[in-house]
Amino acid sequence: MGRIHVGWLAAIAGVAVALAGLLAGSPDAAAAPDGSTFTIVVKASPHAVYETRETIPDGDWRGAWDIALASAAAAPPLVYTDTYVEVKHGQAVSLYRMREDGVLIEEGSGRAISLPASTRWQWRGAANRLHERHYGELLGWDIARERVPLKSSFTVVDLETGLSFRVQRRAGRHHADVQPLTRQDTAVMKRIYGGAWSWKRRAILVMAEGRPIAASMHGMPHGGDGIPGNGFSGHFCIHFLGSATHRSSHADLAHQLMVYKAAGRLNEFVRSLPPDKQAEAFLESLRQQDEALLGAVLRGAAPETFAKFRGWLDKVEAVRPAPTKSKTSFDDAVYAEWKAKATVYLRNAKPKSETFRFVFVRETAGSPWVMAEIDG
Repeated sequence: MGRIHVGWLAAIAGVAVALAGLLAGSPDAAAAPDGSTFTIVVKASPHAVYETRETIPDGDWRGAWDIALASAAAAPPLVYTDTYVEVKHGQAVSLYRMREDGVLIEEGSGRAISLPASTRWQWRGAANRLHERHYGELLGWDIARERVPLKSSFTVVDLETGLSFRVQRRAGRHHADVQPLTRQDTAVMKRIYGGAWSWKRRAILVMAEGRPIAASMHGMPHGGDGIPGNGFSGHFCIHFLGSATHRSSHADLAHQLMVYKAAGRLNEFVRSLPPDKQAEAFLESLRQQDEALLGAVLRGAAPETFAKFRGWLDKVEAVRPAPTKSKTSFDDAVYAEWKAKATVYLRNAKPKSETFRFVFVRETAGSPWVMAEIDG
């Protein structure tokens, strides 16, 4: 057992609640057995099959791990991250979620594992390099359309399953209208959507001329057909940064959320949204049944709030928000309330009209908004 120096704690903990958790408990070394390996894993959501990983030899981080301090009490919950660390010894594997400051949160116990600052930034640097390999480039539609010109063929990679298929861009002025090239490509796309076509958005990588491009697709055949024999009746749409739908000159928020997810910048994008758009993003997380998006939106809410709505994801079939007409300025406020109505369709239940009340807070007028409460 060892004492913790208060100044060192302040350097490694990002928030006051985390400090309290470390000081209240009796810290102990987070020792790993000899022969352990340390693997950093980047994936867009907790259950994504598609991932990028790098294993570090025992000797590189073993010394730092042996002097790491583990809090006796659970740290504040980390409901959203795309970076994990696996510590493996033999067949035993311990999993940790990595915070933005490099502190690790142990799955299950919630303990915070605090390594020396130099090691944490080394780990963050390794994680950032993996992010570069894992995600796509955030390109505006005006540039992306030149990388995928009309009649060009390219590969689409689903960021959750890792499945890929080939498509051809057939049309599209404000986004790309594409079709699978062959029946085999159509079969892979339908497999990605669980065997049934859907309007749900999915984060994807478009593999075209150099670095992958961050994008979003839906999975519903519609409109004109142009490739005979591919087993796909119509086309589907791929959106990029700033793309608009057929019926509007404005970007579709659900698609844009998935584009940022495919770029590894979902958390950053959600933080930039005003309260009304964060409320809309919350409803989209339910409609898209997307746990990563739900976690990014509820990063400041109570753990039981996340648990409640995480339970909804397995039961929601559709969410239809009611139109919102009022325009509110949040420029100088540090506290805001917002209400949104929606019809929620749950499996094996009648549609239910829900009114959600959101409470948002922020430290200063220039700080990001945080969704602190939801009643609904």
